[in-house]
Amino acid sequence: MIPIHIIYKYLMLLCALLGLQSLAFANSDTTRTHPKSTADYPEFNVKVYGQGQPVLLIPGLSSSGDVWESTVTALQNTYELHVFTLAGFAGTEPLPANTVQSGFLAAQEDALLRYIEGNSLDAPVIIGHSLGGLIALKLALGSPDSIAGVINVDGLPALGALFAEMQVAETQADRQADEQPQQQDFDPHSIAQGMSNNQAWHERIVADMMASDGMTSGMVMGELMMVDVRESMSELRVPTLSLGALQNGAPYATEAQVKRNYEKQFAEAPDAFHSIEFAQHSRHFIMADDPEWLNERVGAFLQSLNTERH
Repeated sequence: MIPIHIIYKYLMLLCALLGLQSLAFANSDTTRTHPKSTADYPEFNVKVYGQGQPVLLIPGLSSSGDVWESTVTALQNTYELHVFTLAGFAGTEPLPANTVQSGFLAAQEDALLRYIEGNSLDAPVIIGHSLGGLIALKLALGSPDSIAGVINVDGLPALGALFAEMQVAETQADRQADEQPQQQDFDPHSIAQGMSNNQAWHERIVADMMASDGMTSGMVMGELMMVDVRESMSELRVPTLSLGALQNGAPYATEAQVKRNYEKQFAEAPDAFHSIEFAQHSRHFIMADDPEWLNERVGAFLQSLNTERH
């Protein structure tokens, strides 16, 4: 769950980027290793590692698939990992405007389902971070027969609704106090610092952000602010684990407030199919701040699915 002050900074940065030329760079390594994904999927680039039950890993807004590096290392001896970088992010080619008339999210959902079917992936598990987590949730709701399970890493059913609620809750004095440092510290590094406690990750977060296409990032952020599948979560019938980050709001919100916000967003999800666990010491990029915890939870969830299947 991205804290509100970071959302604000990100929106301001996107406005700045959209006033400049596109920041997309040519991707020097666009080779897709899966035999059927060479030219069929302009919506994303894919790298495949290992063998076993297929697991699809989707990064978040303006992020590269490389954010899953530690998870790939932890799982590649047991699972077949399909690591995505979505079009327009981290140096990948953006989608032509005429291919996203129904929206970026819808285009990605459709392409992922075609990828699963086209590559004959049996009972894949979808793991997504932030934007990727929302896409995974929407796949679970819309195409439950196509996937075996979902791990949602700090994604929300209705980011825009949370943003609006928190804006209303703030006093005018609070807003003025928050806005002044945002104007003074307006740079990508301040955004990265708010998304991770791991200083070594700040440069890679910024590098991915700045190598992303500004138009794509702006369009997708706009969609994220509009999507609301909270009520639809009552229809969830796919085993789903959500992983939240309790340090997301610090110092602007307490751990208890962050937890309540997360649980409120998933209030309609049936307990039989959805559970939430919280990383105690992480901000938005849990894979940066507590990769061991993340990979332990991912491994345990995947093992539980395998036990249920057999």
